[in-house]
Amino acid sequence: MKQTIITILLAVVAMTGQAQVRTGQDVCLRNEATGDWLIGLFDNYAVYNCEIWEYAKADTLKGEYMLRRGKDALKLKLKEGSMRIGQKNYTVSKLTERTLPDYPTKDESDFLDNGNVGGKVTLRGRIVNVPKGHEDRVSISIPDPLQTIFDNELPIECDSLGRFELDIELANTGVVRMLWAKLILTPGETYFISMDGQTGQTFVMGRDSRLSNELLTHDTPYYKVKSSDFDKKSDAELMEAVEKDYERVKEIWMTTEQASPMLSKRYRLLSRWQWKMGAAYSLVQRRYDSPDVRKSDDGQLWQWLRDSVFSDIAHPYTLVQDDLAYTLDNYTSELLKPRNSGGYSFEFIEEAINIAEERNQADKDSLAILSQSMNDYRSKVNGGTPDSLLSDHPFHALIRQMFANGTPLMQIIKSTEPNERVLLKNIPRVRDLDLSEELKQLSQAVAIYSQLEQMHGPLSDALRKVLDETVMPPYYRDRILLRSKYFADLAAKMKRGNGCLMPNEPLADLKDGKEIMDWILEPYRGRIVYLDIWGTWCVPCKANLKQFTKPLHQKLRDLPVTYLYLCNNSSDKAWASVIAEYELAGEHSVHYNLPLSQQAAVEKYLGVRHYPTYILFDQNGKMLPGEFKPYDMDALRNKIEELTNTK
Repeated sequence: MKQTIITILLAVVAMTGQAQVRTGQDVCLRNEATGDWLIGLFDNYAVYNCEIWEYAKADTLKGEYMLRRGKDALKLKLKEGSMRIGQKNYTVSKLTERTLPDYPTKDESDFLDNGNVGGKVTLRGRIVNVPKGHEDRVSISIPDPLQTIFDNELPIECDSLGRFELDIELANTGVVRMLWAKLILTPGETYFISMDGQTGQTFVMGRDSRLSNELLTHDTPYYKVKSSDFDKKSDAELMEAVEKDYERVKEIWMTTEQASPMLSKRYRLLSRWQWKMGAAYSLVQRRYDSPDVRKSDDGQLWQWLRDSVFSDIAHPYTLVQDDLAYTLDNYTSELLKPRNSGGYSFEFIEEAINIAEERNQADKDSLAILSQSMNDYRSKVNGGTPDSLLSDHPFHALIRQMFANGTPLMQIIKSTEPNERVLLKNIPRVRDLDLSEELKQLSQAVAIYSQLEQMHGPLSDALRKVLDETVMPPYYRDRILLRSKYFADLAAKMKRGNGCLMPNEPLADLKDGKEIMDWILEPYRGRIVYLDIWGTWCVPCKANLKQFTKPLHQKLRDLPVTYLYLCNNSSDKAWASVIAEYELAGEHSVHYNLPLSQQAAVEKYLGVRHYPTYILFDQNGKMLPGEFKPYDMDALRNKIEELTNTK
């Protein structure tokens, strides 16, 4: 998604011999006829029609102002309860509450759906009294229609008066978030938002601002049932809880709409869609939390998703894009490749076995036994054998044995290749699902985009071929191709042996895990080493790298710490692109992407059981007990201060 950030250059009004006029004002006025925020009169400037105007003249006692913006001039006359702007008179009231009051007229208009052709939104604003914790960085979060994990986050650069301007490319009408505000923006429109972190006062100006103001004034109820509470209960019991929660929110909707009868049709629809998508997002995670319980159930949970969610979903889909990509991806994955009790789909295990055979990476007799056992187990599952009679099936023991940490099959399943092979088979099968044509196209796009994100590298030849053969809206195709190029360009910037990306050749003769770690740690004797073992395929690993790396380095900047990153089972391109994208290079950062056998030996020596894993080494290279998470920065700093006697 192409996004261009434009920092406003607001110059002092160039009037002959005059300094900038200041008024001491801080007042926002509402148009009583329409309910809109009409104008803002602030100390150094005014805001009208989503534009910033300077004061050419101002007499606050008489309520007379002359505004200037470039060559345009605008005369204002303010009286009690009325205002004249140019040649037009308005009945006005001062906005004193946290948000706008309810609008005085009904609005039964529908959402604008441009068919996902994309378009620019101009967002201007002022942010004063920035909330604690955001002083150094204010940003806007934009959910991506194809992204299942992360949002796009754009920094907002304000001038000395807290003013900013941002051009945002959106696929369609959709939701963005900044600080405490949730805004609904439509391509082609211009908006102005005023935010005060001290009072919470927030107003939105613009001809399409009504829904955003309604959302600021009236919270929408969210889904509250935790699917994890039903791990050992049936789908029927979970669905009963969903229905009870639905009755709860219906009461809220009814109460809100009785108290505010002029709420727009768009608010009423969005409130219902957001609850429904929140429920759907939670329910599809049941395929991870409870892989066993579905075998003895009737599938009514998935039926509810189809009948109540996907058959009556927001248009455009971007209105619920916070949850839709993840929900749809898991829904279609469940229908196409249900997870089994081992935690992987049968198709996934089959492809891992095929790769191991092709590469001669595991004993063929053992692979044949695993394949036969899996087929027997699968036939019994498909034949309706109760789970209680399958708990001792040999398939479980074989999975634990052959997919243990460090085994060839575990190394294969940690790569992206098995999942890509399954994906290539399943994308055409999406056409057979009971979904609308639009949702099928979105599902295919999300599947390819998600694989691209997992690889964190450019499209493989096989994925590019299936993309070319799959019919989907041009916007989705362009997003996928643009992201693929982005990863390729990132990887090209980072070269092994250049700076902190260390070459593997000096370690080529080492096989023992302890020997390898001693060699890696030797140059950093006298410093504390903080080790992060991660993988480009690991979502929590990447989330932590993205969110906590810079704050952690800032927190420990005065301490003698070297940050060591060992990457598990990832291609060099993906490894380099993650480092470049999350800006993980630095003076005291060291990155290795060891061959699989060496990485497995190191992890066995260190006792790695999960990803990410964090380990602290003292100045002599001794591994310390316990694990210090990057988000527990105070505890980590205290330990390092204790080791270095810097408290």
